[in-house]
Amino acid sequence: MSKAKALIIILSGQDSPIKVKLGLNVAWRTKNSGAFEDVKLLFFGPGEDFIAKTDDKEILEAYGEVLKNNIIPQACVAVADGFGISAVLQEKKVELVRAGQRIAELMAEGYQPITF
Repeated sequence: MSKAKALIIILSGQDSPIKVKLGLNVAWRTKNSGAFEDVKLLFFGPGEDFIAKTDDKEILEAYGEVLKNNIIPQACVAVADGFGISAVLQEKKVELVRAGQRIAELMAEGYQPITF
């Protein structure tokens, strides 16, 4: 039996940092455990603004675990440009993509979206 593939989308931001932390933890823990065949991570809207600007130690630690587990985070280039955070996200090793197109591609490849 094949395993599902997960697309973790973090939409929450400063208004709900616990959701950001949960999304990050689900991403790296399920990748590490083999619960899913594969895990992708996409920050969108307030989520990408938050990850660019946060100094929350627990969230930064969870984000570090994402990177250690070979998950390449992505974020919407249009939103990043609009918030003026493109350079900061790229410094944090976030790949900027056209989010709508990327979500459609991943869903066509069988990834199931899970939002936080």
